[in-house]
Formats: sequence, structure tokens, C-alpha cells
Amino acid sequence: MAASNVMALAIRGAGPDAKVALKLDASNSVLEPESKKIKLDKVCTKYGCVAGASSDFFPIYRRHRSIELERLATMDKNWDELKSAESFQEKRERAMMADDEATSKKSAKRQKRKENKKESEKLRKEAEGMNKFQGDGSWLEAMKSMSPEEFEKLAKKPVQVNPGVVQMPVISAAMMSASSNITIRDADF
Repeated sequence: MAASNVMALAIRGAGPDAKVALKLDASNSVLEPESKKIKLDKVCTKYGCVAGASSDFFPIYRRHRSIELERLATMDKNWDELKSAESFQEKRERAMMADDEATSKKSAKRQKRKENKKESEKLRKEAEGMNKFQGDGSWLEAMKSMSPEEFEKLAKKPVQVNPGVVQMPVISAAMMSASSNITIRDADF
């Protein structure tokens, strides 16, 4: 009932500023043909509660007063219904915006999770050929059981590198401690 007072409604999913205008008239209402006569509102303000009025005037005054009070009460009721309908629509729009925001956040989170899954799958495929040992602690046992000749052979074997990986040069401790790498600078302070 109160929603019929609202002139526009927000539609879920149509955007924050998209509203649909409403017509308050019934769709099957029949319009009366316009007449050429002027229709005036009846105004009954010729009586007042004044001294010197006769006793037969009081019921007439009371009837006109009750009609005016009823008209004012109807105006107040319509105003209250309009304001409550507007506040309901504002609350509804805020809830719709909050729902849309939560939905977009969850969608972004799902998309990010999907992209991360693809990236981790790609990295896992790249790393398959690099490490030939299992992660169960058997690497140390395998190194202990190797003979020194096998160990030297494994150390001299070139490492296969994927095309996208940049290989860094190997620098030993002897190379780092060479006198060519040590420079003494005098700082003038």
C-alpha cells in the first residue's frame, strides 16, 4: 500500500542510479471525458464560532469543522505513508548496494584464486625437471651412499635450465677472497 506513493523504484542489478518511474494511476482506469464547465472546490468558511450566533448554527459549524479535520487527517496520513515508503526504498537501495559490493568482492576473490591456481600449476610444471629428489628426507641418505667419483660426476654434470630462467654465475670462496676483488679506498672526510 505504502509503496504506491513512491514515484520511482530502484531495480536490482541495473546500477546504483538506475530507477524505474512509476505511474500511480491504475492501468485499466477509464478517464472521464473532460467537460467545458469549470469545477470549483467547495469552501465552507462562511461560518465561524462567534458571539451572537444562534443555537441552530452550532451543528452546522460542528459538521464543517469535522469535515475540515478529516481532510487534514487524511493529508497527514498520506504524508506519513509517503515518508515511510521513501525511507523503505532508501533502506532497500542501501541493501542492494551492499549486496552488489559483497558479490563483486567475492567474485574478485574467486578470480584471484583461479589465477593463482593457474600460476602455481605453471610453476609446478616448470619445477618438475629441476629437483629429482623427493621431499621425504631421502636426499641426505642418497648423498651419503654415493661414492666420491659419482659425486664428482654429478657435480660436473651441466644443469638443464628452462629458457625463462636466468642462470647466475657460480662464485667460490677462493674467488671472492682473491686480491683482485679487494680494493682499499681512502675516504676524504
